Amino acid sequence: MAPMIAKYLRRHLPDDRENLIIVPVPLHWTRLWTRSYNQSALIGQALARQNNLPFVPDLMIRKKRTPLLRGMSGKQRKKIVTNAFAVNPRKTELIKGARILLVDDVYTSGATSNACIKAMKRAGAHWVQLFCWARVLRDHQDGVVGLDAVED
Repeated sequence: MAPMIAKYLRRHLPDDRENLIIVPVPLHWTRLWTRSYNQSALIGQALARQNNLPFVPDLMIRKKRTPLLRGMSGKQRKKIVTNAFAVNPRKTELIKGARILLVDDVYTSGATSNACIKAMKRAGAHWVQLFCWARVLRDHQDGVVGLDAVED
């Protein structure tokens, strides 16, 4: 599904693509090993390939293993992912002044993407834009309502 998702996200690419890098939200190596794929990386790779843009899947690293965040509040999520992400020390020269498209498959509370964005901005990224395919909607009384996918 990644090529189809990338096709729909394409319309949100900025017109000025100079110094633009596509970066997925990283998984911890243990989760990647268990799952055998990173859905954000697959979407980012397809988006980069379809639009002739650089894709740097290892620009960000997940420094600490976190539990599954499903069912947690935004406050709990933020606490868990604080300091969980960093710019790969071997890639710091790429991020200085770069414009980053951070790809995540699902936006729930923003805790994960905000933690990644903070790490990239601290490392010198010029700006970071989040690309996500779906978002979790919440009803304040009943909890999670469902996913809202990008529409064409």
